[in-house]
Amino acid sequence: MKKDLSKISKEIGFIPDELAERVKSAADISWNNFGRKITFYLPGMFTIYGKRGKYPAISVTGGDCELQCKHCLGKLLKPMPPARNSEELLALATKWKNEGIEGILLSGGSTLEGYVPLYPILPAVPKLKEMGFYISAHTGFATPELANAVKQAGVDQVLIDVVGDDDTMQNILNLDGGVALVERSLDALFDAGLYVAPHIIVGLDGKIKGEYNALELLKNYPIEILEYVVLMPAVAMNNEVRPIPIQDAVDILVEGRRMYPNIEQSLGCARPRGNYRYILEQWAIRAGINRMALWSDIAVEEAQKLRLDISYKYTCCSVST
Repeated sequence: MKKDLSKISKEIGFIPDELAERVKSAADISWNNFGRKITFYLPGMFTIYGKRGKYPAISVTGGDCELQCKHCLGKLLKPMPPARNSEELLALATKWKNEGIEGILLSGGSTLEGYVPLYPILPAVPKLKEMGFYISAHTGFATPELANAVKQAGVDQVLIDVVGDDDTMQNILNLDGGVALVERSLDALFDAGLYVAPHIIVGLDGKIKGEYNALELLKNYPIEILEYVVLMPAVAMNNEVRPIPIQDAVDILVEGRRMYPNIEQSLGCARPRGNYRYILEQWAIRAGINRMALWSDIAVEEAQKLRLDISYKYTCCSVST
């Protein structure tokens, strides 16, 4: 049934004229550099219209997370199949290969130091590569030792959240290292020669706080893709925090395009659901987003309305192939 978005509240859906003009400028930049097209992605943990993604995520820690960041509290780990060692991972991979799976995201809960303890499953990565899988990994705020181990194992791509505010690092992520910890982690990952897909979590502190600084920080690194996700308070914050106004999220997308005109940019699968999601998707497409995970019929209709060439892939939206 077609969704009626006409009654969405002004607080969530209102975009001022000035921002709407900047959205158009962002789209022009994007379409001039990459063509009038968009790719919709479906990761392996989701099903849309009877189709399931071909890029599942596993958790090396099962449902456990020492850090217990306030925006997640480990709840995002629950749907992930556990693979606490190489043997368990290879068993899952053998099953998935027979099901047509194309790649695997290595993930898990965080240590108190802020990184994902991937070491027990890294010995399986060369075998996974031989089997034809593309391998991504959530490293968290990696140490140089972890970054080098991930590189030596042959992981194709690493995903890291980029936070630009010291208070947010401490109050939400429970880490004392501040933005310096983010920079040290980025240094370690790039120094190891890894393909890094940085993720900006828009509204992580319940409001826009360090996101512009996070974008600025990335100027120091040779990034090839830029991902945006939007805080989903319903995961762990209940009604204590509301989703940020859509105009604030859209402004980050527009600013990111201005700062990084020649880099493909993606709206990831983590974003509030319901009408918020549909309105955000529309404005992201109008702003020239190149990739979008977990599309809706509203998003497809918007892309068609703008006469964009549409393609579909059944992997994480950060995957480069």
